[in-house]
Amino acid sequence: MRFLRPVAIVALLTWAVPGHAQTELSAHVYATGFAFPVAFVQDPTDPTVQFVVEQAGRIRVVQNGMVLSPDFLDLTRAVSFGGERGLLGMAFALDHVSSRRFYVNFTDIFGDTVIARFRRSQVNPLLADADSRFDLRWGGPSGPAFITQPFANHNGGHLAFGPDGFLYIGLGDGGSANDPDHRAQDPSELLGKMLRIDVNVPDDHPTGYAVPFDNPFLAAGPSGTRPEIWSFGWRNPWRYSFDDPARGGTGALIVGDVGQNGWEEIDHEPANRGGRNYGWRNREGAHDHVTSLPPAFLPLVDPIHEYDRSIGQAVTGGYVYRGAGLGPTYRGRYFFADFVQGRVWSLGLAIDPTTGEASASSVVEHTAALGGSAQLGNISSFGTDAAGELYVLSHSLGTIRKIVPVTVAPPPAGDFDGDHRTDIAVFRPSTGVWWIVHSSTTNSAAVTWGEAGDVPVPADYDGDGTADIAVFRPSAGVWWIVYSSTMNWVAVTWGEAGDVAMPGDYDGDGKADITVYRPAGGYWFVLRSSTNYRAGAAYQWGEGGDIPVPGDYDGDHTTDIAVYRPAGGRWFILRSSTNYTAWSTYQWGIDTDIPLPGDYDGDGTTDMTVYRPAGGHWFILKSSTSYTAWETYQWGAATDIPVPGDYDGDGKADIAVFRPSTGAWWIVYSSTMNWTTVTWGVDGDIPVLKRPI
Repeated sequence: MRFLRPVAIVALLTWAVPGHAQTELSAHVYATGFAFPVAFVQDPTDPTVQFVVEQAGRIRVVQNGMVLSPDFLDLTRAVSFGGERGLLGMAFALDHVSSRRFYVNFTDIFGDTVIARFRRSQVNPLLADADSRFDLRWGGPSGPAFITQPFANHNGGHLAFGPDGFLYIGLGDGGSANDPDHRAQDPSELLGKMLRIDVNVPDDHPTGYAVPFDNPFLAAGPSGTRPEIWSFGWRNPWRYSFDDPARGGTGALIVGDVGQNGWEEIDHEPANRGGRNYGWRNREGAHDHVTSLPPAFLPLVDPIHEYDRSIGQAVTGGYVYRGAGLGPTYRGRYFFADFVQGRVWSLGLAIDPTTGEASASSVVEHTAALGGSAQLGNISSFGTDAAGELYVLSHSLGTIRKIVPVTVAPPPAGDFDGDHRTDIAVFRPSTGVWWIVHSSTTNSAAVTWGEAGDVPVPADYDGDGTADIAVFRPSAGVWWIVYSSTMNWVAVTWGEAGDVAMPGDYDGDGKADITVYRPAGGYWFVLRSSTNYRAGAAYQWGEGGDIPVPGDYDGDHTTDIAVYRPAGGRWFILRSSTNYTAWSTYQWGIDTDIPLPGDYDGDGTTDMTVYRPAGGHWFILKSSTSYTAWETYQWGAATDIPVPGDYDGDGKADIAVFRPSTGAWWIVYSSTMNWTTVTWGVDGDIPVLKRPI
């Protein structure tokens, strides 16, 4: 099985279709089971893999949302854990492909800060080479391999490589309250500073780093300033990031700096604009604080945003969103949080084109939309994946949630009346009539649309939240669609005899795309609704004997390309969240099973499910457990047709079968686990929810 780059395909007609705006956010659990996670780091060599840093000293591997064993690295014996101490940061070197280097920031058993270099294993990239450890030495070859911390708090701890290729190290002021020794303004101290160093040095380099030639205090600034210093005046920079220029960002450094007891702040620094003083302890936020001693130099740079203790008590810096999944509304907005209150906001950045300086605007809170403070817990960090999508880490709950877009909740399959419940419906090939019982009224309707040999393919093609009546005519490769929004119809030629119709939202615009799977060769041909059905793409994913099983397995509100291989009962999923470049495989089922993907647990993500006709058993592998736990139900007989759908409107797929011999529907409501039977149809009818395979 292999992936082919999309190729442009032109449809044979064009027409205007309604737009679909993304207006709200949500979050779903991507991975769980962590102990005090503090960082989420994308593997730069594999888009399916991330590393989660646990404060007690472990770095764990996550692949496609599943936590793997063994750990990438275990430093628990080297780390002093508790309060604000521990393993606090990790970053991969920019030349990681050749060097295999990565860096960590931790508090050692003596309570001091260590910046250590490691290599990934050459044999297994999901393991670190623990023996490759080298601790950077500060101030020269004979300098200490640690940075002394006088108190137990304000360790900072984050690491990040800037667009300039240098490693930035954010250090707190050394702790206690109000920086008693004025360290953040002391030129001879590394504490309370942002450091910038060049780690692209040979393995045998005695300190492990060099000072970049353009560091700002080499040629100017207070006498005796340590050359590694990039900026002054930080209290406890808890998470910072660069606005990624590779994704259209400005390259600016944006920092969340935790306040004392009055103000939390967000600071913005234009690209390559070091040598600044952010004011602590003389200033807290944009306010005078302890002024008994003067600052190291002026001017003092105020934050672009601050909030007081009535709103939150410890800011967690985040990222400027530069992904695609949340839509253009959120591109360029900076997301941040409060650790104590478990609240999340985003703000707009207005950039002065002359100076590069930013001002903040339109602060919007997203806490409730993301599940509320109880579900978010103490937010210790954000992270981004290979596609630039955002994740939120809960320190207290041990969960990582992915931020995803929400517009109008997508209609369940077969919802013809728009009440977010599946309607009972059959297609009668002998007459081409659709017989529908509307769940909103229990009234019935008969619509003539189709002929013998047609395959019913109801879906929301016009984006109005209601399923459209549609058929695919394999003999001619034509789709006949009636838009529920206008009751106008259209015919689109897309496919050929032998193709399997697989409509789904493959481009993430909230409308079904006209799509066929071609078993000969395992090709998927997608005609995108986002192009007004004028252009498409082709992917090769599958082989002879595979059954297409598209669904939203990664929870990004976009359909993933997937096949079920009966020989071995394996699922092969090509994930839309990676722009269809990364895939995963699972074993779930046997060769006689019927695959029935759907959201049976109500988490907004597709579960891998099979129906076993011999015995009428349903086996559901739940996405809400990262596909680690499963359930089984007995419902149906050997000749029944499985027709799962959300018949009770609770956001979960209900287990249901259609019995052709009697025209009876047997449904188990997921909301109550009670069951009902409805007679609707005759022998020979096709339930419109039958998978066209």
